Amino acid sequence: MKIARSIWGWVPLVTIAYALSMTATAWGQESTVGAVRPNILLIIADDMGIETLVSYGVGQSPASTPTLDRLADGGLRFDNFWSQPICSPTRATMLTGRYGFRTGVTRPTGDAEYMGFMPEPPPKPEGTPAECCGLGQDGPAGRPRRPGVGGPGLGHQEITLPRLLTEAGSGAYATAAIGKWHLADTNNGWEQHPNHVGFDHFAGLMRGFPEGYYAWTKVVNGEFSEQSGYGPSAKVDDALQWIEARQERPWFVWLAFNTPHTPLHRPPLDLISDSHTGLDPNINPMDDPLPYFHAMIEAMDSEIGRLLAGIDAATLANTYVIFMGDNGTTRQAATLPFQRGRVKGSIYEGGIRVPLIVAGPGVSDGAVTDALVNSTDMFATILELGGVSLAEALPADLVHDSVSFAPYLGTPDRPSLREWIYADEMTPAEGMQGGDFAIRDERYKLVRRSGDDELYDLAADPFERNDLLAGTPTEDTQARYMSLASRLEALHASGN
Repeated sequence: MKIARSIWGWVPLVTIAYALSMTATAWGQESTVGAVRPNILLIIADDMGIETLVSYGVGQSPASTPTLDRLADGGLRFDNFWSQPICSPTRATMLTGRYGFRTGVTRPTGDAEYMGFMPEPPPKPEGTPAECCGLGQDGPAGRPRRPGVGGPGLGHQEITLPRLLTEAGSGAYATAAIGKWHLADTNNGWEQHPNHVGFDHFAGLMRGFPEGYYAWTKVVNGEFSEQSGYGPSAKVDDALQWIEARQERPWFVWLAFNTPHTPLHRPPLDLISDSHTGLDPNINPMDDPLPYFHAMIEAMDSEIGRLLAGIDAATLANTYVIFMGDNGTTRQAATLPFQRGRVKGSIYEGGIRVPLIVAGPGVSDGAVTDALVNSTDMFATILELGGVSLAEALPADLVHDSVSFAPYLGTPDRPSLREWIYADEMTPAEGMQGGDFAIRDERYKLVRRSGDDELYDLAADPFERNDLLAGTPTEDTQARYMSLASRLEALHASGN
């Protein structure tokens, strides 16, 4: 029998499956939330598009994810959820409910201009698997990694999700961020930034990905330390330890895995399926990246199962579990129906259409919604689930972009509350003049790349093979285009 590690010993996966099935039964009943505020567990995967999950039925070779499959069977799957194309911008939209062109977070936070102090990384334990390609490591065929064009982190002026939950009166939440952060810079507090943003507790990594999955530099509430072991397992240990200590107080956990982001590697054998236990741990994973990418997803799925099994059943029954991807799959692991140039970092569907699955009190079992939802909407949704009024919490003159998707949880077939959703990607130097932008309504999508426009009918052409503006557009096509273009321009003119 396949087994997964637990902070209490060794828990068979069948135990995890039982815990999930029992919790799904409780979740399907009427919500008991009211006198007791629900807990909220937000799980973020890194570089994982919809084609990676069996439950979405899109990918030709998805990874094995029994825990996430069960989560979808016992909850609600969102089919039209857009993140931003890259990790830091998505996270900033979730924390603030505001698009990147308002907060200034439009690129991954990093590069020398913005990076704070980091101690030298610890050495990898002897005998751990080969990894590629991470910080300080060469790219494929020994080519040096080219530094990206980074941007600033999230500024102190922003009103954030954990701060509002923490200040929610007599029902105030305990809050923790575990794992990847990637929003800190030299101007906003660097290693103190997660706590400045409003989290009571932080234990994780400041940068976008670890020095290695088996040895990395960890920050706990502003203090650096050297760590070894397996990173995703350590994150789950941290989350379980913190949750167990909360007792009766409602809690919100932001659990951000680095997986399946590079450096690619073979995870510990007890966390992956038999099909991947034969992967050679000593070769460069970039020689054949997809199996290693899938193995990393499987390991994360096993650890999510251990996390859910480790939470007391009564507590879990009063917990909303939200799983999402922060952006599409990295190009090294891209598979059909998405094209390598149109995945992570792009505003095409492969870069921004990502998984979103929610289970919890009163959430419909095994349901699907095609409502339009954006990463900014995580802000209003979690506040609503936590009993915090968005109208009362925010200043009247603050421009925000968040629409709660909580109404779909019990009524998944209700009409979309949004008429359109939006994503963008731009460097600080480019600004609004040179960036990439996407906006869609229930059917059509406008892509604007460095000033050039494309239009796609996502109902007939969901993977964007046929640009309707190529050649001579029909009168109807021109009208659809003008409608989306005017919405895009009005949004960009709406201020900060």
